[in-house]
Amino acid sequence: MTRLRPSKPGSVSRPALAVALFAVAYASHAWAEPGKRAWTAAAVSSGLHSVGQAATVAYNPGPRIPAGSVITKVYANRDYAGQADVQSSLCWGGTQRCVDIVGRSINTPAFNGLEAGGPIYLVHRVHAWHGSHQPLYVKGNVTVWYDDAPGQRQSR
Repeated sequence: MTRLRPSKPGSVSRPALAVALFAVAYASHAWAEPGKRAWTAAAVSSGLHSVGQAATVAYNPGPRIPAGSVITKVYANRDYAGQADVQSSLCWGGTQRCVDIVGRSINTPAFNGLEAGGPIYLVHRVHAWHGSHQPLYVKGNVTVWYDDAPGQRQSR
């Protein structure tokens, strides 16, 4: 019989840590849904130094997206240190087709049916500093779910 040793006050066991990390990943939608095809990318913006300055970050899918695949859903989140008022937009095809992120994340069908093999962009702009220090860096994550183009469905 294996005896469990009492843990030190303030310490966390490895199983408890694993469960906590899984719960955080699940809550943040950080991976694709089982049985679905998706790509995920993470990046940090260049530093924002002035109000109104834009930092555009491209999130690339990698080389394994089948030609003709189309977007079925997009999730993005962003985070930064401090109390600055930052407006972030999620964009496809450059920065002309965008949806604003309200809060820290967005889960949107706005790009459904569009080509899934190209980059998705996050564009960040500081509207007010509210005591935050410059430069401000914004960490972003993007997950794009996709499927074969209509008429090109393959058996899986």
